[in-house]
Amino acid sequence: MSTLGRFWGRNGRIIQERNHEMKKIFLMLGVFAFLGASSVRATEYGFDKAHTHIGFSVKHILSKVPGEFKDYDGTFTFDPAKPEASKVQVTIQAASVNTGVEPRDHHLQSPDFFDVEKYPTLTFVSKRVEKGAGENKYNVTGDLTIHGVTKSVVLDVDYLGSDTMPMGRDGKMTAKIAGFSATTTIDRRDFGLVWNKALASGNLMVSNDVTINLDIAGIDKASLDKMKAMMEKMKQSKPADQPAPKN
Repeated sequence: MSTLGRFWGRNGRIIQERNHEMKKIFLMLGVFAFLGASSVRATEYGFDKAHTHIGFSVKHILSKVPGEFKDYDGTFTFDPAKPEASKVQVTIQAASVNTGVEPRDHHLQSPDFFDVEKYPTLTFVSKRVEKGAGENKYNVTGDLTIHGVTKSVVLDVDYLGSDTMPMGRDGKMTAKIAGFSATTTIDRRDFGLVWNKALASGNLMVSNDVTINLDIAGIDKASLDKMKAMMEKMKQSKPADQPAPKN
């Protein structure tokens, strides 16, 4: 082989090897860029309880009675660019049920209904998020557990938007926020809540269908944790009540 042939052969192999290495580098950079973009877009939120309501309504005798749960906590992960990857989980304290009438609330807490001593919590864990019929509408399928019974339900969800808001008194810090509303209807008998009585007409005292209404506002978890720490610090720094002077 001529000197020129050996030169091009050796350098051709070097060029091919370098091209192969460059392709690997660009592929790795592409993967890192994709992962980095995904991590930036996806945000984990905790419930903003000042703007969240866990409610329900059910026909009782001849009128619809609204109710709510006062004690709950939850988180959700939401990516506007990929909403189908979103997740949500909620834990509700059954004893916090509130319909505005104390004797009725005690009845709901009793073994006739939630049996809060035996089943202290209600939970929801999402399994699938799909695009709904309309803009910013989604169908969220998940496992709802009530009275120790777990059933699959579908929430009709409206995405109300995302934004940022100032934090603290000076407003120097900001937090990411997102809001949703959701509704679904369940048959309470599916969850073992079967207590009822008949009226004189034969109609049931309590409807079997229960409508669940949710208004969920979220603050990104990092900011929410900072807010909780700030509030705890303020609480600890508050001077204790001075004892009343003795006469």
